[in-house]
Amino acid sequence: MPKILHSPIDVNRVMKYSSNKDLIASILARFEYAKDWDFILIVFKDLINKCGINNIKLYLIGSINNNTDIRHVKYLLNLAEKLGIKEKIRIFINLSIDDIYKILNKSMAFIHVKPHEHLGMVVIKAMAAGAVPIVHRSGGPWFDIVDMGRYGYGYSSREEAVEALCRVLTSDREFARMSRLVVKRAREFSFEKFRDRVKDIISGAL
Repeated sequence: MPKILHSPIDVNRVMKYSSNKDLIASILARFEYAKDWDFILIVFKDLINKCGINNIKLYLIGSINNNTDIRHVKYLLNLAEKLGIKEKIRIFINLSIDDIYKILNKSMAFIHVKPHEHLGMVVIKAMAAGAVPIVHRSGGPWFDIVDMGRYGYGYSSREEAVEALCRVLTSDREFARMSRLVVKRAREFSFEKFRDRVKDIISGAL
């Protein structure tokens, strides 16, 4: 049987920005139409309506590489205004990696919307920051990282995404339990664990 060796993550660099959490849900991706940013804005609107969380913020973190991406950001701002949530949205563009880690360390939840992602290294980074991951039930984030719900929440529909966010953001006990769990899980993808697995694989092959 083949061995699986995932790419390592510098979890220690993420964790050095550990801070108190705010009522923030964050998402990190390129500002492209294919990333389905619309979905999270609609989910966020439903979250406020169904769970009564009025003081929550949604942080959209991403990169812009061309004029098409700029137009998409403007489109998202217009959509947020139409949904009545523009004042609760903050958009961060082309941040340094350390500034991204600072935001993740303030976030309580992290949403990953791309289906069938190969691994989803950004999910691991969010987990290292103590943000509880909510991922699509497909691909690496669901099967390899959160282990089909053991270390986070999964969704297949808008309603399930809202329910998962509601559970994390309305229960201090649930958040604290899951946050500790996901940080521990993130350490399994560290450089140190990667080195140890390489040694095990080599010694086993010999």
